[in-house]
Amino acid sequence: MLRLILPIAIFAICLLQACQPPVRLKLANGKTGLDSIPYCGVAEDPYLLDLRKARLLAKVKVGDHGATLDCRYADVLGHATDRARRIGGNLLVLTEHSRNTVKSNCHRIKGEIYLVSKLEGMENRIWWHPTRLLLRGDLRGHRDSFPSSDWPPLKVEINGRLGGDFYSEAIARTETIFTCDSTYLPADPPRAALALRRAQLHFDLAELHARRLKSAMAGIGPDLPKLADQIKPLTVRQQELLRAEQKTLENELASGNAERVLERWESKVKTELSDLAQYERELVVDLRPKKK
Repeated sequence: MLRLILPIAIFAICLLQACQPPVRLKLANGKTGLDSIPYCGVAEDPYLLDLRKARLLAKVKVGDHGATLDCRYADVLGHATDRARRIGGNLLVLTEHSRNTVKSNCHRIKGEIYLVSKLEGMENRIWWHPTRLLLRGDLRGHRDSFPSSDWPPLKVEINGRLGGDFYSEAIARTETIFTCDSTYLPADPPRAALALRRAQLHFDLAELHARRLKSAMAGIGPDLPKLADQIKPLTVRQQELLRAEQKTLENELASGNAERVLERWESKVKTELSDLAQYERELVVDLRPKKK
């Protein structure tokens, strides 16, 4: 019996490892000597960056061996930024992005990990994180390219997906993303300050809806067929609710005192984010049968 158990155990371990995309890290100087950090930004267009004062820490590659799970673009970015944060890097600069169309549909990336003095204005898109607040330079759109309006347009979005090995666990993940060139700062300084607060509020509001989505997924429980069936309609529904609440916010900003409206909404969203703090991270659903 032992002769049978050992090969099966080894095979199971190898199978679980095969589910993860292979991640290779090549340090620039053997080791960085830096502590891990909570957030790493992503720059998807290296030609727009000035990295002369940045410190190159490592090069990273996330590949695909043909039997990989959790390898969508967002997933492989997550693997790369996780490695970057571990070595103290706060900026991942992509140098190559491709998709396997023969063996699988997995994304593959190559990039460089840097330590920069500040991330302001460095990212094309920003993934929501409590330590990464929007700064003036993150609103990167050119005023002349936007139509005249009371408030600049802006784009935030949420997405939801289901991952994991689907044997022992399912993992519900969400993304809350701010598109930096979708908006701009008004020329008037007081108006610009309000516009920055408004952009952050929309960003936080989107994160609140992402947490509500994971809360809804948690309510389903360890029912894999239902989780797989509901992730898309629940995501679409939450996206619709987000757009409706954004419209309500914009209507109030247009008809009332912007300062008071922002203060009230900021307080409300902050409280609700705190109430759903357990859904800030990915939701792991244990699918293993419970012992009686």
